[in-house]
Amino acid sequence: MATVSFNPSLTTAPQNTFVAQTQGFVQGDFVDDPSSRMYLNSGLIAAAVTQPVWGGLAIQELVPATGEGALGSSLALATNDATTTGFSVFTQGYNMVIVPGNSVQTTSGGGTIPYFRLGSGARIRVKCSASLAAAVDGGQVGQNVSWDFTNDELIPYDGINALNVKILSVNANSKVVAYNSGTGAVTWTTGPAATILL
Repeated sequence: MATVSFNPSLTTAPQNTFVAQTQGFVQGDFVDDPSSRMYLNSGLIAAAVTQPVWGGLAIQELVPATGEGALGSSLALATNDATTTGFSVFTQGYNMVIVPGNSVQTTSGGGTIPYFRLGSGARIRVKCSASLAAAVDGGQVGQNVSWDFTNDELIPYDGINALNVKILSVNANSKVVAYNSGTGAVTWTTGPAATILL
């Protein structure tokens, strides 16, 4: 009787076809959940927004002008906790493009972007600071956190402004967005991200 000279059940991958680290989050990703998917909205980015827009940013909803609400609410980037009404995501962002010099799909003023409102129960991934990742690890999900509107990331509670979200998990080895305001380049990099419950 002949013997099989290989293990047909062994799982392998050709060299360099997959990343070695398969854990981690992707900023702007929505954790698929049938109960909260119905709360996915799309809005028209206000023409006054001059920087590129991508998934995982704090946004504010504005009431559209009369006759202009066909594409959803008018959206702008949030400037403080009081104006934050939700977060943008990549989910169903079919009109986003990758422009030369970038590695992240973006849109801009006049384009549309999907988003979830605060209180929707959606779980999304956002960029967070390394200090937040260290501070919340092993802590309560309901601890206070703040949003850094300059660096577009979740940070430890600043003692003044608490963002109304819950931290479900953190991962320091995630794909997050780096934005260079001088050159306009929007690229993927590795860094900490958090899964938050809106």
